[in-house]
Amino acid sequence: MKIARFVKGDGLPEYGFVQEDGGKKILAEIAGNPFSGDVTLSGERCDLADVRLLAPNFPLKIFCCDAFEDFYLKPATAAVGPDDILSLPAWSRGIEIHPGVGIIAASTIKNCPVSEVEKHLLGMTCVLDSTAISDRGGVCNTAFDDSLAIGPWVESKIDPDTRLIFGQEEPLDVRELLKCAIKNIAFISTFSTLLPGDMVVVRGRLSKRMDLGGEAKVAIEGLGYLKAYVRKEDSKPAKDFAGN
Repeated sequence: MKIARFVKGDGLPEYGFVQEDGGKKILAEIAGNPFSGDVTLSGERCDLADVRLLAPNFPLKIFCCDAFEDFYLKPATAAVGPDDILSLPAWSRGIEIHPGVGIIAASTIKNCPVSEVEKHLLGMTCVLDSTAISDRGGVCNTAFDDSLAIGPWVESKIDPDTRLIFGQEEPLDVRELLKCAIKNIAFISTFSTLLPGDMVVVRGRLSKRMDLGGEAKVAIEGLGYLKAYVRKEDSKPAKDFAGN
């Protein structure tokens, strides 16, 4: 089951299930919010091509890592959606983009053993996580605005046998990334409560350095692809806190 967050025209964000209908993708709209356990269909349907996809979740906390217990935090303002802009900060010499998986909490997770983690998850999505290359170091290089693309939607059926595809590099097995994410979620829950919509990101070993503008794309087989555009900070259009 694929769950998307989107807007129609100038409307407010909505949720829907991504479905196939006659060879094209449509959205079966949800009346409520999947993070509150309300997945009642409204009866409305729309063509995916007629809406603008947003980041599928709006996390209060984003824990990112390359390996178990090697964490850094990103704020909510770091998150952007599909076909959105990843910022290339004016104070940086470029950014390094890593593809990865984002695991999203469906319910509150606190002091949760590894064996119980999957019961509390909404699903998995693609991410493009950027780190600034600069002399500032530390939190500045990881927690800047518009530094994490999320999407295109959440896949509730997490398949450990799928692969992550990033450019012409050899595809990565998702299984190891998922194992790391689940261990990390259990560990994080011992000191910080994860709330519905919060996310834990595990980056793959692949990366791409971008010193100028351009395009980055990652795909997970069976889930979909996420594309984002890199743009210099001073030429990026303004956007609101929710990424709209």
